[in-house]
Amino acid sequence: MQHPSESLIRGLAKLLQDLGQASEDPTELRQELLRETGAWAVGVWRVRGASLEQVLFAAAKGFDPLVAREFEAATRDVPLDRTQLGIVNAVVHQRPARALAMDQAGELRQSAGWLERFGAKCSLSCPLRDSESRIVGVIAVSWRELVNESDEAYLQLLTLADAISRN
Repeated sequence: MQHPSESLIRGLAKLLQDLGQASEDPTELRQELLRETGAWAVGVWRVRGASLEQVLFAAAKGFDPLVAREFEAATRDVPLDRTQLGIVNAVVHQRPARALAMDQAGELRQSAGWLERFGAKCSLSCPLRDSESRIVGVIAVSWRELVNESDEAYLQLLTLADAISRN
């Protein structure tokens, strides 16, 4: 398994820490994140009071641009009571949350609905922690193919989330 690049880890950690400050255009960071995670779509949110604030969203080439815009708008600010979304579920329950597009009636049915619109099979949302182990954000990746807990892509995202948390 390839370890995440230091530039990606530092860039994402800095993005989470830039509280309301305008930072440089994260286009390169988005592309690196897509490449290193093998994602169809990927996002990062930070905890802000009783909600999640989107700090980054990127979609791979070929992703429906209308769906991307709608998802970005719908998840710009997400209340922490929407636990049927993987990003919220991971933060509230303090553990990774895996959603499946085929599980439209399950615990993560709101994520399943988005995955279906994405043309993706599954997603994984991983909480991000600060140096005192408090959850400060979440990173989520969706994949076009089904990714299981033993697959390299799944393990790579867990490794990335852990590395960001240690920065």
